[in-house]
Amino acid sequence: MNRDLRLSKVLPIVILAIILILVSLHVPQLSLLLLLVPVPFALIGTLTNIKNNIIILILTCVVSIFFVKPIYIADVFINSIIPGMLIGMVAKKVLKNQDSNKYEPIFAGSLIFILSIAIHYFISKYTFNIDLLEEILGIFNTSLEDQKSLIEAATDIEIFNTQNIMDTFRNLIPSMLFFRGMILSIVIYLVEVFALRKMKYGNLSDIKFRYFYLPGNAIMISFILYLLMILLSSMKTPLYTEAIFLNLQVVFNFMFIIQGLSVCTYFVKKWLSQGTGKKVLIGVLCVGIFGVTGISFIGMVDSILDFRNVRVCKSI
Repeated sequence: MNRDLRLSKVLPIVILAIILILVSLHVPQLSLLLLLVPVPFALIGTLTNIKNNIIILILTCVVSIFFVKPIYIADVFINSIIPGMLIGMVAKKVLKNQDSNKYEPIFAGSLIFILSIAIHYFISKYTFNIDLLEEILGIFNTSLEDQKSLIEAATDIEIFNTQNIMDTFRNLIPSMLFFRGMILSIVIYLVEVFALRKMKYGNLSDIKFRYFYLPGNAIMISFILYLLMILLSSMKTPLYTEAIFLNLQVVFNFMFIIQGLSVCTYFVKKWLSQGTGKKVLIGVLCVGIFGVTGISFIGMVDSILDFRNVRVCKSI
């Protein structure tokens, strides 16, 4: 099923997607279903052509506008529907090329989600007069002050300065947006691949989380960026180099943790299938001792040495 499907063939997926949108927006108890909205649109982006994608976007907008307020429609379209469809289009291109990195839609999706949030922020601020960043910071500050008041009431001493925590939270917002984008992209892509397997779409047996790997030049890029930040810091530039350096460190650590988890999953499954329970026990103990830092180190080393021999191109 590698050929583009006609519009009539993907209409059931479109109807399911619209129902998912309406249910998640009108039933508060099911609002978490909104996280799954990009999945059917990713399928649509993979299964049909650009012309049909545009028709489906218009159809979804026309139907939704009768049941949902414009501000919510803008939110869903910018943060869920369009990113999902773009991830599907990237996946379509990647899946047709046997020599490509089959996890490229995850990296592309991470950037797409960050851009969608930025676009949503400007539209909300200048069209609907809503400053999303200030609202998020206000909610976090209120929650922080409430927690501080409860603890101080119980201990009768002042234990921390909330302003320092607020500054750290504000500085780490870019990293948190990247985390959100990457996690959503992983979930969307893997669920889409699962659905495509059920639909007999090509050979997708090798696309599993335990085979996940970062782009081949991840180590080199991180090293160059670190050197650049050190250089800019020594030059006393007006840039917020400390905040940028902190975000870079957190982002790359997070990516290496994801790869480290995929490596651990790969070898645990391999050893269990071979009946070597001792290796699994030793591996679990090592990970337990070194924790998240150990997992990040495993991912970083694997990005160079490719323990699983799954990459098309080696890093360095």
